[in-house]
Amino acid sequence: MLQKRLATDVANYRPILLTCVSSKIMERIIADEMYFFLCENNIISKAQHGFLKGVSTTTNMLKCFNDWTVLVQAQKSVTVAYIDFAKAFHTVSHTKLLQRLKQYGID
Repeated sequence: MLQKRLATDVANYRPILLTCVSSKIMERIIADEMYFFLCENNIISKAQHGFLKGVSTTTNMLKCFNDWTVLVQAQKSVTVAYIDFAKAFHTVSHTKLLQRLKQYGID
């Protein structure tokens, strides 16, 4: 059953950030360069489906469903666990994120 959210509760809203065009262009250039670097150095897992070009959470579910079907047909056991990471990106420590990027060679 879905919980009805109060319109007066500030926690139900995310802030809107208006960014100038030059900042958006710079952000896109940096994101593309980081993506290229991570792919070239095999840092991104082949199992990663979210936030990448050409794959999505939908393609991830299709692959998983196919794998489960193959296992069930082979009379193997299948265990699936789903974890809700709602608001997880809002709690990431920027210090730890920058340290991890530095470990991967992005300084």
